[in-house]
Amino acid sequence: MTTLALGQFEAEQRPVGAIERADPSFGPVLLRAEGLGKVYPDGTCALAEVALSVRAGERVVILGASGSGKTTLLGCLTGRLTPTSGRVERDGGIAIIHQDLRLVRQRSALSNVLHGTLARCSLARSMLGFARSERQRARELLERVGLGDRMHSPVSRLSGGEQQRVAIARALMQNPRILLADEPVASLDEFNARQIMQLLDELCRERRLALVSVLHDCDLAESFSDRILGLDQGRIVFDSSLTPSQRFDCQACRLIREHAARSGPPESMALDRPAWFKPAVFAGVLLIGLAIYVWAFSGMEIDQRQLRGAGPGLGRFMADLLPMTSAQWERLAAVKWGELVGSLFQTIQMSIIGTTFGVLLAWPLAALAARNVGPRYLQSPMRLVLNTIRTVPSLIWALLFVAAVGPGVLAGVMALTAYSIGYLTKFFYEAFEAVEPGAPDALKELGANGPKRFLHAVWPSARPAVLSSGMFMLEYNVRAASVLGIVGAGGIGYYIALFVDWRNFPAVLVCLIMILIVVVALDALSTYIRGRLVRA
Repeated sequence: MTTLALGQFEAEQRPVGAIERADPSFGPVLLRAEGLGKVYPDGTCALAEVALSVRAGERVVILGASGSGKTTLLGCLTGRLTPTSGRVERDGGIAIIHQDLRLVRQRSALSNVLHGTLARCSLARSMLGFARSERQRARELLERVGLGDRMHSPVSRLSGGEQQRVAIARALMQNPRILLADEPVASLDEFNARQIMQLLDELCRERRLALVSVLHDCDLAESFSDRILGLDQGRIVFDSSLTPSQRFDCQACRLIREHAARSGPPESMALDRPAWFKPAVFAGVLLIGLAIYVWAFSGMEIDQRQLRGAGPGLGRFMADLLPMTSAQWERLAAVKWGELVGSLFQTIQMSIIGTTFGVLLAWPLAALAARNVGPRYLQSPMRLVLNTIRTVPSLIWALLFVAAVGPGVLAGVMALTAYSIGYLTKFFYEAFEAVEPGAPDALKELGANGPKRFLHAVWPSARPAVLSSGMFMLEYNVRAASVLGIVGAGGIGYYIALFVDWRNFPAVLVCLIMILIVVVALDALSTYIRGRLVRA
């Protein structure tokens, strides 16, 4: 045994690796690690022969500089990481509060706390609504952490301290006997940090939890712990007991300060050019691009007379669009406006139905194709099928369906549905894959399976992008549906083709203005919906 002079008194330092502590104020050992080692595939040794034990009601703080192995140690204790050597024994459930919290920000505080029950409830129950007893318990936990009046607020509208309290309540919803907190106050100011640590302290004593916290603040460690472990280069180098009235400059704190001093000032943030960015390479790429454009233009075989007459021809066509003569006005007045407006409504109806069917079919297909959601064996085949669907333009789909089911609106709806599936699935699975992995990973640690993680973490985060893509597809389908009538698939396109054949260009202009009004209205609606989703 070694004796160290620590401030105004002397404290006994226990041998490194000691795992048993005889203290009548604590309960039985709930968490034990023996000979714990972790070597990553790149050869980095993150942990070496770590041994510790934590008892019921005991508060243990792990201190150490960045890179000392704290996060790896917590990963091994929870079972998220498999140690290379040694073993971990847990007596009872374990829950972790992550440094980045990993909450679903689009959901309410109450919903996030209820996520703590996902391991013990079915998918159908989580979809239709959690059990009344679970909801009551979640409300009680939010009351206990001081958020009774904010339980229905989206997490995105809560302050940092309030979000931390939600994460604590979610962890407690799992009924753990062991609670791990990975730098739970790293992003909080001093006042809120002390409040959160005080709350954890009270909950630990009330519920007789074994509490293991990773901290960087030595003052907080000394104020809210029964025991401090100092970690350095993957080894426990300090293990000492404290009482609330004792404050001292422990070895672990000195290690943190020495590491910070060795690190020095941050390196320059100047951006270096990538290795491939060299003048010769840039010139080569430029020449290749120029050659491609020369080849493309040379293969078009544009007639020189046609090219010279393109400008005057466009000018005459634009002039013909405007009703300048009495004959043009007469032809415009002879249009059956009731039928024309009806065909516009038919175009909108086709777009709504086709887009709706496209969304309903694309949503599950995109979930199967997304790399962070779907089964691995289905992802590549599903993407190949979707790329094939997306290869066919909407007009070709219309021709195919007109040939299959005959001319009319049904062929147009089927064409828009097929075209929408091809593009919406890509938009959707990219939105799913863009979701930050923190919240889904947290639900995985809570015991939620893939469908539950998608429903409660991925979908709420991706929903704004998915709805925005659906609205864009509706706008596009209105424009696409206006062309499908040319091949007999219904809608206003039939009349546009008819007016072009009759060279009634002012009527064509009216049709285009009608379509423009619909598209502008849909764009305004889409902007409004996106704004509401962002504010939510």
